[in-house]
Parts: sequence; C-alpha cells; structure tokens
Amino acid sequence: MLIMLRIHMLQYASKLGDPEYNIGRLRDYARRNCRGDGNEVLVTPELYIHGYMSRDLHLQLAEPFDGKIVNELVNIAREGRCTIITGMSERDKDSGVVYNSAIAVGEGGLISLYRKRHLPSYGVFDEARYFGVGRGDAPVFSINGVKVGLAICYDAFYPEISRSLMLKGAKVQFYISAAPDMSRTHFETFIRARAMENVSYVVYVNTVGQYDGLGFFGGSFIVDPLGEVIAKAKYYEEDVVVAEIDPNLVDNFRSIRPILKDYTLDDVRYLYRNYKSTYRAY
Repeated sequence: MLIMLRIHMLQYASKLGDPEYNIGRLRDYARRNCRGDGNEVLVTPELYIHGYMSRDLHLQLAEPFDGKIVNELVNIAREGRCTIITGMSERDKDSGVVYNSAIAVGEGGLISLYRKRHLPSYGVFDEARYFGVGRGDAPVFSINGVKVGLAICYDAFYPEISRSLMLKGAKVQFYISAAPDMSRTHFETFIRARAMENVSYVVYVNTVGQYDGLGFFGGSFIVDPLGEVIAKAKYYEEDVVVAEIDPNLVDNFRSIRPILKDYTLDDVRYLYRNYKSTYRAY
C-alpha cells in the first residue's frame, strides 16, 4: 500500500541572484508547515534558488550538486523530514558547464538531479546563452515508496519525456517551470494532456512576478490521472497551495484506461523511423 503524498506548491517569486534569501524562505516555510511524517513534498518553480531571470549571474553563482546550496537544502529536508524539489544553476565540476537543473533532496541527501534537455532560445527566451543542454534521461525516483518523475518547463512540450517517466513506473510527475504570460494556454493544455496520456498525477509549479518587463503568470496546479485539476494556485501573485494525492488510485485509473498495456514496441519504432527520415542530419 502506497502512502498519501502531501504536496506543497510554493509559488514564490525569486530574489534574483540571492540564493541565501530564497533558501531562507524555504527554510522558514518548512519549519512552520512540515509535520515531520516524511510524506511531504515541497516544490518550487524552475531555477528558484538563483532566479530564472538572473541572466549572467547564473554563470557567476552556479554551484556543483555537492556544494553549499544542496547541503543547506538537505539540512532543511532533514529538519522537516520532507522532500524538496527545486531548481538551481548547477555547474559541472569537471567541464565547468552550467546547467538549468532540477534537484530533489531528502533527509539522506541528494536524491535526484536532472539537467534540462530542451532549452527555449526563441522570442523572449535565451536559455542556450547561459546553459548547456542536458543529455541524461529524465529521472524516476522514490519518495517513501512512491515512484515519481522529474522534468522542467519546456520539456512538457515533448510528450516523449512524460511517456518515458510513465514507462519507468512514475505515478506522479513533477514539472517545475518559469513560464511567462504568453505561454499560459500552452502549459495549461500540455500538463493536462501529459496527465491523461500517461494516466499519472502531474504537479506543475510555475514562477510568478515581473522581471525586466516580462511577466510570469503563476497558476501552479495539480492534475489527477484522468486530467481533472484538483488544486490550483492564484494567477499573477505569490501563493502556496497544499494538497494530498493518493498514488494508490493510479493503478485503478490505469485499469480503466490501460495506456501501458496497449502501448507497443511498434509505436516506438514508427516514431524513431519517422524521426530519422525527417532529420537525417541527426
């Protein structure tokens, strides 16, 4: 029997270039609100620790995954007996390349690290200027026996990522995000689609605020495995929403809608064949 997960969507605006301030807000929240039963997950937006719009400061302030920032987050998780999922600028110790990374930390230390694979660099976006492209698989890991998956923002435009998380057993998928106003319809559509097509819970936590004239809409939400929104944060202002989800229900939903059973190797072969025929240069 899987346990209930209590999800805290911390729709916070980051103080740009000030990781200590942003970590401090996480610490204060955890001390006030974590019950200490090990079933709670605190989730922040993409690049929350350093601030999405910190531009060149990302290159100056990025830290390795075993640096001071992660150690502080582990201490918060240990004190609150919770799991923290957040985003930071992470520097590879060997190459020096900086990545837009999502991390999950718990009482015992770093649980998972994911480097964003799809970097928007069009319109108002300029991520490729600061970050390297992540090459690893989107991770699946356990929180108190519940398998969960992790990805970042623009990755939601690529259903193959969510599908891979489902195939590896994830019953809950977390997307941390920094999506601006003009992308609101896209994400509110895609996140529900990712939940329905994989019969999984999906938790989407977006940043909020105005940075250099660019607005971020907030609107974080949780979708159940049938595509229904079961918890929703406010638009255009900071908000915290707490909701409990029952991973045990996923198996029931999947018996009604047997996506995994009806998924075939031919589906993968056709996708790969068509990709190769269209993008031969790759």
